[in-house]
Amino acid sequence: MKYGMIPFFIPHVGCPHVCTFCNQSRITEVSGIGYLTPEYITSTIKDYVDAFRDDKYWEVCFYGGSFSAINPNLQRQLLLPAYEALQEGLIDSIRCSTRPDAVNDAQLELLRSFGVKTIELGVQSMDDIVLSLAKRGHTSNDVTLAVKQLRKFGFTVGLQLLPGLLGESWHTIIKTAVEISRLQPDFVRIYPVLVIENTELAEQYKAGIYEPLSLNRALQYCSFLKTWFESHHITVIRTGLQSTEELDTGHSVLAGPYEPAMGELVTNGQWRQRIEHCVDEHTEYFNNAIHSIVIDYPRNLTSKVRGLKKCNIRYFEKIYNDITFTWRENNDIATVQCSIDGMVYVV
Repeated sequence: MKYGMIPFFIPHVGCPHVCTFCNQSRITEVSGIGYLTPEYITSTIKDYVDAFRDDKYWEVCFYGGSFSAINPNLQRQLLLPAYEALQEGLIDSIRCSTRPDAVNDAQLELLRSFGVKTIELGVQSMDDIVLSLAKRGHTSNDVTLAVKQLRKFGFTVGLQLLPGLLGESWHTIIKTAVEISRLQPDFVRIYPVLVIENTELAEQYKAGIYEPLSLNRALQYCSFLKTWFESHHITVIRTGLQSTEELDTGHSVLAGPYEPAMGELVTNGQWRQRIEHCVDEHTEYFNNAIHSIVIDYPRNLTSKVRGLKKCNIRYFEKIYNDITFTWRENNDIATVQCSIDGMVYVV
């Protein structure tokens, strides 16, 4: 069944800190939550579902703030119309996002009593220096404890990562990948850092303290993380921010790797890294020059392997300009094969 999201944004509500990178109003195009009355939530749910109740798995999602950290009475006010819709069979599930240090027993019991099934934690990084520089107000140990708490209460667990913060490096990226895989969340989202106007990170960028990720480095980080998590049986449900008019116009993004096709490019990057790893291992083992490489792939992987606008083809022809590459569709195989001077590898 297709997934139907019914989103409600509560930008910065409940957050006890102002992180260096954060300007939720700019990202979500929402300012304040005065409009989120019970009547509005109820009518919005009905507008989304309407005659399509049986066509999708419908889920109400409260995003943007630290839901479990806001006033309990306000939580009840927001959750009640969604819970009533759940009880009536209009929707199938409720989820919210929050901070790793806002998931004690009382907070989670309240959410569970209103039918919340999934909780996403804004983790950002598992390196404590990176977290401190971003003024997150929590540590990597808080993340570990929070995941244990969520598991104790039976919630589905999602973790959100923000590669590219101040102090980030391949060392911290790998550390984050390893620590997150040990926690075994149900899913992960990966959002490369963007420099948003009216944030402390924007001031650090203007002062030359912070160097934003290039698109190429962002794709390298995200491709590695996605491959790592998938190899550890963790689903990556998104890479890159959802496109919005505010982001697309460029008025709020000062710098950073904003790309509406980020998800597709990350998948291209995964195949690029796999093929390149194959070539490097072959070269290291045989220690001789390579003359020709043939990349075979089934039709359903054509765009993923060749890359958006043939970006992978251009990459290999540029980096390995002394090797003859052939790219060909082959529907007699189920996955990608890399033939190096006649020696065939499954990628």
